[in-house]
Amino acid sequence: MENYIDQLTGKNSEYVHIITRELVKIGKTDEEIKAILSEILPQIVAAQEQRVLAKDLLGTPSEFTAKYTPQTQVSKNTKADQYDNETPVLMWLDSALLMLGFITILNAVMATFNKGARAYGIVTLVTMSFAAGFVIYLMYRLVYKPQNEGKKRPGFKSYAILTLAFLAWIVLYSLSALLPASLNPSPNSYVVGVIGLIALGIRYLLKRKYHIRSAMATSPKRN
Repeated sequence: MENYIDQLTGKNSEYVHIITRELVKIGKTDEEIKAILSEILPQIVAAQEQRVLAKDLLGTPSEFTAKYTPQTQVSKNTKADQYDNETPVLMWLDSALLMLGFITILNAVMATFNKGARAYGIVTLVTMSFAAGFVIYLMYRLVYKPQNEGKKRPGFKSYAILTLAFLAWIVLYSLSALLPASLNPSPNSYVVGVIGLIALGIRYLLKRKYHIRSAMATSPKRN
């Protein structure tokens, strides 16, 4: 088996490392893991000679290890795994509504107990939340998802896109804060709090209906 491991490319070596770690997590013994690796390593080495990656041959690490997951553990994971809809717009909306709920409720609490606290305008709150939701989705798409699937670590391009998105978030927030009160009214703290609760309620309903995967999820999706 060691001979095959020495022949692995960098990407395939990382793939084998990830599935080994996942097999340990689901309770496989050293002997069971060795048996599994002894079976797949020759296949991976043969495939890489044809320039076929292990993940294309065997599936993502989560897909591969799911075949060896005990049925009882699969049953426990079923409820969490229902939320696997990765439609970009829905994931963005999910994150945006979560941020809108969090920011508005926090703003309402601060305004209630501290009369000197700054009250954000409704346009600023919405803009800030949806921009933040977009940045969160990009982090999932460019960083968390590739890592969970055993792909190459995010490079300069991914971090450059995230940096630009973060700067755009700041710019949008700053511009919205400059709007006159007639265009960007600041509701009282109770109204702001209600807006936050409504946002969280809508998020909950959408998540139940469309099974939206959270962009903050860092664990790999199981199949």
